[in-house]
Amino acid sequence: MKESEGLYRSFHFLKKAVIGLAVVLVALLLFGYFFFMRHVDAPKAWRAADRELQGGMLHYGEKVERKAKVFMRRPSDYYRGANGMLYATNDRLIFIGVAPGSKFESEDAPPVILSQEFPNDTLLSMRSGRLYFLTAHGVRVSHPGVPRADFAALGSEEAALDSLVDYVNAVHQKQRRDAAAERKLRAAVTALINQPLYYTVKRGDALFSIARKFDTNPDQLRQWNQLEGDRVKIGQHLLVKPGKK
Repeated sequence: MKESEGLYRSFHFLKKAVIGLAVVLVALLLFGYFFFMRHVDAPKAWRAADRELQGGMLHYGEKVERKAKVFMRRPSDYYRGANGMLYATNDRLIFIGVAPGSKFESEDAPPVILSQEFPNDTLLSMRSGRLYFLTAHGVRVSHPGVPRADFAALGSEEAALDSLVDYVNAVHQKQRRDAAAERKLRAAVTALINQPLYYTVKRGDALFSIARKFDTNPDQLRQWNQLEGDRVKIGQHLLVKPGKK
């Protein structure tokens, strides 16, 4: 009986300790977030992103097709939002933003610019959905060899972000169609090249001149057409290039 009572007290004490520890951790997180951290001023971040992009970041011939105001959250930033712009160009997908700072920083401290880019090709994956514990509408971006990133829309920018995603996916669909059409054309050309080629003998033709015209020799023409001599007749069909399997 005493053993059961002791186990009950131990379990009750452990339960209170776990709950108390969880409350303390949550309190510390909230305290740190509200008293030591701050979010980046969104309009300031957007202006900084545009300046950074126009300051020589674009390649020759590269142009912005779509853009949206977004934010991202990195674990290293205590899940604070880094506001910025997401740009879709004819060559890349580019995010430029301003990292959130601490309240201990001076107001005049230069902003810390964040940037990440992905090649805008068919390997780029953009999946729309709810992000950050389902609190924001955004897109999950991934590309082989590039760290994955999540970008969420700011307020009324959901439509702009969806338009950007639709544009990129439409470009990729066209690229896939063009690649499929090119493969089909190459296969047709290859099949045509591999077909046997025949020539109809005309007035003035001789076996030697026909062989020279099709880059072969009279012996080959005799063999391919079971000819016993060099004589050919007008209107005769000669195999001048065998087909390939």
